[in-house]
Amino acid sequence: MKLLLINSAEPENRTFVEPIENIASQTEANTTTVEYSSIPTNIDDYDAVIISASPKGDDIVDTHLPLFEWVKTFRGAVLGICAGHQLMGKLFGADLIRDQEAEDGLMSVQITQADPIFEGHEKELTAEQQHNDSITLPEDFDLIATSSKCRVQAMRHKERPLYSVQWHPEKSNPEIISNFINEVVHKCSN
Repeated sequence: MKLLLINSAEPENRTFVEPIENIASQTEANTTTVEYSSIPTNIDDYDAVIISASPKGDDIVDTHLPLFEWVKTFRGAVLGICAGHQLMGKLFGADLIRDQEAEDGLMSVQITQADPIFEGHEKELTAEQQHNDSITLPEDFDLIATSSKCRVQAMRHKERPLYSVQWHPEKSNPEIISNFINEVVHKCSN
């Protein structure tokens, strides 16, 4: 299976993408990492894409949005993390909520729907948060996790293997990324 990791931060900042690379290296995925400004035109050659976070306060959603239009028609699975979550939401009609649901540090997240990415978790998990902005739930998505401070913590497209999470599983819940690769992507690519 071919996995593309997109670093949403500036090239010199690999804080968010390196842990994802380490997690992916423990799976059977053949992984390639690119910068957000160098997304390949042959994107459909990949089975899945993971869009990393970007530094808190880095207002990338509006400026990066045109670079991610391909997500709307991509045939494979996608996981957006933090800024990637916000990009996914905006692409599908969500509103960006500025500075009203900000979270920082370890916070409790409630799982609202069972899903393969949450394999091994019951109804709650502790998640590393680092965000000022958040999103509303797009019409074509189901809410699969929430918190007392931020309503849309995780979502899944109703028909396609498109997922996103507001928190940083690469720091606090690496099994969510492993589950995405081993369960969701593996099933989609077979």
